[in-house]
Amino acid sequence: MVGVVRFARAGDGAAKSLRAGDIAVVDLPDLDRAQADALVQRKVRAVLNAAESSTGRYPNSGPQVLADAGIALVDHVGAGIWTRLRSGDTVRIADGKIFKNEVLVAQGQMVDDATRSERLGAAERELATKLGSLTANASDHLERERALLLEGARVPRLDAKLRGRPVVVVSRAYQWEHDLKAIRRWIRDSGAVVVGVAAGADALLETRIKPDVVIGHLQDLSDRALRSGADVVVVSPSGRTDGAERFERAHVDVTVFQATGSAADLAILLADANDAPVVVEVGAPRGLVEFLERGTADVASSFVTRLRTSATLVDAHAVAHFTRRTMPAWPVLLILLAGVLAVVAAVGTTPTGADWYAVLGERLADLRTWLEGLL
Repeated sequence: MVGVVRFARAGDGAAKSLRAGDIAVVDLPDLDRAQADALVQRKVRAVLNAAESSTGRYPNSGPQVLADAGIALVDHVGAGIWTRLRSGDTVRIADGKIFKNEVLVAQGQMVDDATRSERLGAAERELATKLGSLTANASDHLERERALLLEGARVPRLDAKLRGRPVVVVSRAYQWEHDLKAIRRWIRDSGAVVVGVAAGADALLETRIKPDVVIGHLQDLSDRALRSGADVVVVSPSGRTDGAERFERAHVDVTVFQATGSAADLAILLADANDAPVVVEVGAPRGLVEFLERGTADVASSFVTRLRTSATLVDAHAVAHFTRRTMPAWPVLLILLAGVLAVVAAVGTTPTGADWYAVLGERLADLRTWLEGLL
């Protein structure tokens, strides 16, 4: 196969630059249906993926979408292709090898029916295993922390001024920066209590947001977080903590939260037990795949926590969507017009303004006479 390569590194967004018959060069691990559909719509001849189109993390349908459209897929050609080729180069593809001027510049694997079937089956088995582990571990966690989860036992009570208010729980994970930026104004306007989870407390301080509460296992809390002036909640499965010297240096009193599970999940339970009408999570996993890719114990803890707090817990991404305001142009123009008219009226009440309007009236009368003369 011979054709012109065109770079579309970002996938569906960059696919707009592709032309019919191009050989698309992309970098899309776990190629999904939407990304594949975008490539099909551009009618490309083949796709060279620098990444693995199916990593086995979960079953993905992108490779099959390309196959159904008759588009060849060469997988895992490597990041070097971005420097060895330029958009617009003519290449030849043979058995997964990419040649430019008959010089081998990259090599990958041609994805055929057998390869697709094997990868899809392996991914489905892996997903089934993860879901099975989740079920077993969630059951164990629920049994171990039954009193905590069902009755709120051992959950500390926060200062009265922090109870009954919206709570934002910030973990330094996933797309936390984007989430935090998107709801920063809402945090200020709503008077929400801000909880920094371990490194999330440092993330808040770096973005100049002062946490009201910091929570985490002692080894995960920085001295800066301890000295931030926030209420400090230390997670300890045994109910004891050995950080007396650190607390004394930081001049801080701490509350011990005796529980097992991740600090992020315990922060959510803490907020819920302190009568938060809504708990907004910043840095939450997006979708089932990210959720399942964390440690086995964390997945079980998070699953049970989300069941327990389903009536109050929302993702920051959702809050950003519903608080985003798009004002139509006409109210702004109306306000500007009203302001102009107010200025005009105010000027008209002054002696100078009256003289201006008299002169303007004479000029308009002259213009009217001139126009009537033309007719």
